[in-house]
Amino acid sequence: MVTFRTLEHIQQLLAKTSGPDASLSDTPHAAFQSEELEPTLYIDGGSSFLKLGRWSEKDSDFVVQTVSWEEGEAALSGIFQQFLSEGTEYIVASLVYAPFKERLNELFRILGEQYDFEVVWLDHASIEGLDLSINYSPVNSLGLDRLIAAYGAHAFCSGSVVVVDLGSAVTVDTLTQTQFDGGVIAPGLKAVQVGMQQITPHLPIPSAQKTSEFPPKSTQNALWWGQYAFWVAGIEGMILEVARAANTQEIILTGGDAIWFFDQVINQRREDWPVQDAVVGFNLGTQKDHSLEGMKVVVRPHLVLEGLRYLSRRSCF
Repeated sequence: MVTFRTLEHIQQLLAKTSGPDASLSDTPHAAFQSEELEPTLYIDGGSSFLKLGRWSEKDSDFVVQTVSWEEGEAALSGIFQQFLSEGTEYIVASLVYAPFKERLNELFRILGEQYDFEVVWLDHASIEGLDLSINYSPVNSLGLDRLIAAYGAHAFCSGSVVVVDLGSAVTVDTLTQTQFDGGVIAPGLKAVQVGMQQITPHLPIPSAQKTSEFPPKSTQNALWWGQYAFWVAGIEGMILEVARAANTQEIILTGGDAIWFFDQVINQRREDWPVQDAVVGFNLGTQKDHSLEGMKVVVRPHLVLEGLRYLSRRSCF
């Protein structure tokens, strides 16, 4: 049977069952005493994909599966059945697009005929006023994933930090230890590419892979460099501006493109970008003020899942 619960109920329940050793305050990924997976399944429902994760106490990380919303009900049911058969007792979920909620609730009701589990849906009302004040208006227009990611950062950060979620859209938000302080929304790289193709359909499709030819000597390579460099430079510049406004050097990258973006901007740029000193916006010499090199940048791909876990286990911190 499936039972729908409140966030407060699950917090109290997990606090009773976890004990003092469950405290996560000493480290962001402190393992529990057991070497098994926690019984809670966390669901991060984005615009394009559904990310499902359980915390591994042995590995101090999430075991994650990702599925597209375009998958049929049979595929979604199969994934949930796998988690439920492996010991999931609680589901803590959030969605950025509310109409998907009833789709999952119907699936949960069907699965409840075979499994016993409890479901908690997080929303603005259940989160507002907990540990972070929200400097955003109106509050319910703030993407729930942005707010929960902020709680994920809040769980292990002190002081001001910039949270960058690189997904279908890119958000660059800032928070202090006590307040979510707003941010910027920009298109993801795929959105830039698709938009360019829609507006200029007479142009060819850009090269599929990065080319070292610079300046580009074909239209396909010119389009690739233009979209890639334009987007990377724009996102980096936006992060720097938000960081300056927040007076912080702490940057957290999360989302599906976080690892790739980190690799492009931090690991590869100074080694293989063809023009090192040209003032072209995406590489202004070696001045640290114009790049993320001078910042403390970390990648936490599952920050929304971390926020869900923090909120559901808040009494244990």
